[in-house]
Amino acid sequence: MAVIDVDGFPIKFRDEFFFDTNIWLLIFGTVAGYQKKDQRLYSNLLADIISRDNAIYITSMVISEFANVLLRIDFNQWIDATGNYGKDFKRDYVGSESYISMVTSIKDSINKILSLSVLIRKPDDFNSIDINNVFVYFDLVDFNDAYIAEVSKTNGYKVVTNDTDFKSLKGEIDVVTSRV
Repeated sequence: MAVIDVDGFPIKFRDEFFFDTNIWLLIFGTVAGYQKKDQRLYSNLLADIISRDNAIYITSMVISEFANVLLRIDFNQWIDATGNYGKDFKRDYVGSESYISMVTSIKDSINKILSLSVLIRKPDDFNSIDINNVFVYFDLVDFNDAYIAEVSKTNGYKVVTNDTDFKSLKGEIDVVTSRV
């Protein structure tokens, strides 16, 4: 297994992919102009995968993480914009106009992701995942990344990520990244 540069990555007929949450955030997130070069590289890869009709798998965990990251970013921006320092996410932000607006935006983004022709919703398969393998990876990366690594290794997916933590898995999975 290898770390593969996303720039010019030659997709093979049987390649199947699992996009880490940070890739979905770069392509479909609400932060315009953030890491423009990486946005371009991963958007080009996505377009190439779609044109070749290769599969991209996604789990509910990735969708949840996508939504939660965007909500936390907006919460922090809401605090800075309003001077509501010390306010609580659930008690003060959830239900606010800013929250409702962000949720609407997130729903639109999730619908765009889920409508991709090559996207396959994969059950999380928690019942069949070898949790001990996840725990081994968890010693090196956060739990969600460890889980993605095990799902990808078990199914032969290439992980597309901008997260350098995946490199510490020492060749357990193929990682396609701009962070070579």
